[in-house]
Amino acid sequence: MQIQNHLEYFCLKVFCLFIRLAPLRLALWIGKALGVFAFSFLRIRKTVAIDNISSSFPEKSFPEVIKIASNTYKIFGQNIIEFIRLPQMNHEYLEQKVTFVNESLLQQAFLTGKGTLCVSGHFGNWEIIAAAISAKGYPMIAVARDQRNPFANRMINEHRRAAGIETLQLGFALRGVLKSLRENKFVALLGDQDAHDEGTFIDFLGRPSSTAPGIAQFALKTKAPIVFGAAVRGKNGHHTVYLRNIDHHDLEGITEENVKILTQRHARALEEFVREWPDHWFWLHKRWKTHAKARKQSDQHVV
Repeated sequence: MQIQNHLEYFCLKVFCLFIRLAPLRLALWIGKALGVFAFSFLRIRKTVAIDNISSSFPEKSFPEVIKIASNTYKIFGQNIIEFIRLPQMNHEYLEQKVTFVNESLLQQAFLTGKGTLCVSGHFGNWEIIAAAISAKGYPMIAVARDQRNPFANRMINEHRRAAGIETLQLGFALRGVLKSLRENKFVALLGDQDAHDEGTFIDFLGRPSSTAPGIAQFALKTKAPIVFGAAVRGKNGHHTVYLRNIDHHDLEGITEENVKILTQRHARALEEFVREWPDHWFWLHKRWKTHAKARKQSDQHVV
């Protein structure tokens, strides 16, 4: 395993060096080409992606589903390229390439002094949202899962750090998140993966979906504002980041019902963007693999 890790890391380093030296347009074209190759030949989770899209959009024809799936791979390929180039994305680059809609929500959240939960999903380039917010001067912490290869994991964290983003390991983030919020930092979390039997079941894209309750629990415990963000890809590496406030002033206390209501609210915000730009979401997730208790909980009314 150690030899494999070193070999993977060496190949990754060589590829990253080439991508950093290449012009942006060429690099993004390579990302698209990698997506086409993965979809057409490697077929990595292709069946999962097609099944997820078909179930979420039963009104779409099979050619429409295939087009969405194919574009999803292309966009993810470009995301990988941009992440490799993250250390090169200085303040001027991010100001030019990332446009915020409702940017004032960032300042409003920061002025509360309670920290800010920056919530997104695996939609568009979620990494560039954190980098662009950090470039505007807001202290940013990202909660992320460690990778199997420790050398690749270290490189990923170094890339984030170069963009002004510190990383908290998923699974050991409880104290770190609370400490960061007390220090009035922005904490980036993704809330759209299957959370197994420990999750809160809410409706997402028309199906009961096990969802991690952590975002809601943090917000209800600390009263920190939740700012949802979604990045929509444009031409030549440009992104438009749409920000929304996920209000929870009407919810008092960490009760099971309040956690479910608030989890539904941020999931609904993501769903609206997925329905508008379906090829931007990472359909390769096994998002609905947990079914236990789903039917009973989905019958409950959620505001």
